Amino acid sequence: MIANDSLELNTQENKKDFYFNDENDFSPPPFIGCLLSDKDGKTLASFEVYKGALEFFIKKNMKDKSRCECFDVELIPMYFCALERFSEEINIQNVPCINLKGTNIILHSIFDLNHFTVIFLLNPFVHIKSYENLIHTYFKELYEEYKSEFHDIKKLSSIDFVNHLEILGMEWIRHLNNIFLEKSM
Repeated sequence: MIANDSLELNTQENKKDFYFNDENDFSPPPFIGCLLSDKDGKTLASFEVYKGALEFFIKKNMKDKSRCECFDVELIPMYFCALERFSEEINIQNVPCINLKGTNIILHSIFDLNHFTVIFLLNPFVHIKSYENLIHTYFKELYEEYKSEFHDIKKLSSIDFVNHLEILGMEWIRHLNNIFLEKSM
């Protein structure tokens, strides 16, 4: 229960940065965030438009409170990576991504990055295709810049690197949202 209270507080503090619909209801930004995982589905870092955004927008419309309390955002990369492995096992070739699109949120995974998988959580009106080159370039450059840190990321001493990575990621997700807004005007 304490986590939900802090999530609500964090959301209230960041509300001014995002969208309101006609009923003055808080709606998700175009790019809510993404989860960065290894190829086995172990979450390495989460890039969020603000801390707790991924969990907030996933849980926001859950009607079953017991499901809401048990939900673990780190299961998402495991699920997508399992689908990637399954597609390899049954010889489905060249699967660059998998999308799950609902009326409230889109989950878009990118598998064709050599060293990790990235799963984006998006507002349903976002067409990520026009941002794929920008996304691939960002993650390729990020990996090149921090190659040795990524190889050591699973070690306990890498907490500082993960924190640094998540701060960089938050800035980048906000930058993506600004680009989206500029293009839509």
